[in-house]
Amino acid sequence: MTPKQRYQSAHEQWFKIKYPEAYKDGYYLEPKIPKVDTANGLTTFICNFLSWMNHRATRINVSGRLVDGVEKQPSGAKVGVKKWIPSSTRKGTADISATIKGRSVMIEIKVGRDKPRPDQLSEQIRERNAGGIYEFIGTPDEFFDLYFEIVSL
Repeated sequence: MTPKQRYQSAHEQWFKIKYPEAYKDGYYLEPKIPKVDTANGLTTFICNFLSWMNHRATRINVSGRLVDGVEKQPSGAKVGVKKWIPSSTRKGTADISATIKGRSVMIEIKVGRDKPRPDQLSEQIRERNAGGIYEFIGTPDEFFDLYFEIVSL
């Protein structure tokens, strides 16, 4: 079964349980497949799949956020500016925090030529020493290899 088929099957099973009458009456539509060749798309793909399979999955915002601010100029004029507020999340925290079969699973998304940073490698050691799982995933196939390894434990 391809990753796309696994994704669609998980959604259909979830929909069948969540909305049995609608499913029975033929109101089921297949889910839109995220663009898994981007970090955002692959993160969405994984979080959706895990949620549909009755696991806990949360996307972690580690980059901070952009907010509107006001800055006073030397002339006394006030000018609207965008300010970057850094995240309070510890550096190296994975993009996805999940629980699968009672195991803490942290998934850091690395698509294309993106490589792990030293703080992410340190966090991986910290998570593993605590008994959890922390892996770097770059494709749906890599995710499903990890997933089926975890659920078969």
